[in-house]
Amino acid sequence: MVEIQCPHCDGDIELEDDVFGLFDCPHCDEEFTWDDDSDSEHSENNVSKSNANEVAKVGFGLLICAVLAWPVLPEILGIYGWEVLGWIFAAFVILCIGLVVLLVAGIMKFLRE
Repeated sequence: MVEIQCPHCDGDIELEDDVFGLFDCPHCDEEFTWDDDSDSEHSENNVSKSNANEVAKVGFGLLICAVLAWPVLPEILGIYGWEVLGWIFAAFVILCIGLVVLLVAGIMKFLRE
């Protein structure tokens, strides 16, 4: 049994566990809705964790791109000499962005727990 207060007259009402929906108050005969707030909070928390996981996947993808961009792409494209420095700089920028994205994902996960 769960005991709640009527939103209209503040009278105490006992309801069975796991019973939700539209009810009539026995004190004032007004209708009120009762639903389980803990389930919505739980599902909202799962959605937030799912979002944090998606952000982390993006961060790891950027890190992989950064690791492959410097040594592999110049070789495939036949770029040698000083031009490789541009690829190194691009890989470094992608690496930094990936690390920031992973940091944001970690903060999101930490705040939701």
